[in-house]
Amino acid sequence: MPRSGSARSKAGWPFSAEIRLVYDDEIANWKLEFDFGEEAKAAEAGEAVDFSGQTSLGPCPKCQAHVYEHGSSYVCERATGPNTTCDFKSGKIILQQPVSRDEMSKLLQTGRTGLLENFVSNKTRRKFKAFLAFDRKEGKVGFEFEPRAAKTAAKKAPAKAR
Repeated sequence: MPRSGSARSKAGWPFSAEIRLVYDDEIANWKLEFDFGEEAKAAEAGEAVDFSGQTSLGPCPKCQAHVYEHGSSYVCERATGPNTTCDFKSGKIILQQPVSRDEMSKLLQTGRTGLLENFVSNKTRRKFKAFLAFDRKEGKVGFEFEPRAAKTAAKKAPAKAR
């Protein structure tokens, strides 16, 4: 059974793939292979993708067409195939945080997900909480953070009399 997840390349960059156990006739033994998704390869090759068996998650924030699950991403139906007219795409896993269908649907409907708590920073490797939100200016999905509580000023010690 394939196993999905995110990993790091030799250069340290994160990527998502499935690991499959396949029999290799050349070495007459089993081996592990990364599978980046046949659907993703077909889309890159410019082949039309059939979304007819899927339910749309919502309208594309860029062009208002439908957004569907496709491989390890959520994509606009107009961002795949030979005649792409849109480039909206968002991963199902962002900084090690899975993004559920329900959360992506909420993002497409309202412009923002609920608070997601398990993002992992690429720089510090620490977990953080954030909302995913569509940034219309940039045309991308980005982060929104909870407002921080106001810090109370520390009381100063009274000045000594001279």
